[in-house]
Amino acid sequence: MIGIKVEVRGIAEVKKKLAGLSREMQEKVLQPAINKSADKAKAEINRLIPQEFAVKSSEVRNSVDIRKARAGNLQAVIEIFGSAKKRGRSLNLIHFLAAVQAAGQAIKVRGGKGNKRELAALQAQLGFLIKKGGGLKKIEGAFIGNKGRTIFERDTGKQMISRPGKLTKHSQAIKPLQVIGFSQMFNSRRVSSRVIDKINKEMPVEIDRALKMLLARNS
Repeated sequence: MIGIKVEVRGIAEVKKKLAGLSREMQEKVLQPAINKSADKAKAEINRLIPQEFAVKSSEVRNSVDIRKARAGNLQAVIEIFGSAKKRGRSLNLIHFLAAVQAAGQAIKVRGGKGNKRELAALQAQLGFLIKKGGGLKKIEGAFIGNKGRTIFERDTGKQMISRPGKLTKHSQAIKPLQVIGFSQMFNSRRVSSRVIDKINKEMPVEIDRALKMLLARNS
């Protein structure tokens, strides 16, 4: 999980604007401004990650929470988790399954459109589209299990015990194939820098808006 703090610190222009207000009135300006800026940053995360990676916006949206600023604590925190279930640091490759070869025919499952020639070349392999525009990734020996919910691979370095004290002749342990999670996707330069820029751009706008609303109510 990654946490982004949204707060106002050391902005001379803001201090000047609020200088004539009591501390209570300043909080009434800053609290909604911080929370609105955090909401806009969350919307930017929901927009940018699906632009860069082959994931659904609904999955990203469910992996992001906001702890709102409140009186006495003028700081909002945007929390970005590894998955929509808000646990773990990465996603199983099933989220990026682009195509599967069955009975000699390429069948599109999810992800990008892909290239027909590239899909046909997959043969018995699974294809994964992780980053938009990055092409399909192919992993030898990957297979679908857990009733279609998980991608596994065989761990050739381990063997499974089929009954007490004995190894089956050719059995191997399997392990789920994990890849980056939403928090790591956010950490990519093209996403994180644009979200921070969004916060810095929107904060003064929201402070001005909140200040005008407060002065209008008290005029």
